[in-house]
Amino acid sequence: MPRILNARQIAFSSDRIHDCKESLGTEFHLMIDHALSVGWSLDEVAVALNGLVAEEIAVPERAITLH
Repeated sequence: MPRILNARQIAFSSDRIHDCKESLGTEFHLMIDHALSVGWSLDEVAVALNGLVAEEIAVPERAITLH
């Protein structure tokens, strides 16, 4: 079932999101484990990652594409 992000009216399939999460999962968990191992709290890591995602989405040259 497609999802829509209201702010940008972007539609994407839940199957693609699931596949993407699986593809990124190992590296994502390694990155979080590394941040925790050097002293950051899980809350700090989550907020930092959220900010990085927001910055990435905000760059016009990195426009979100539909598949």
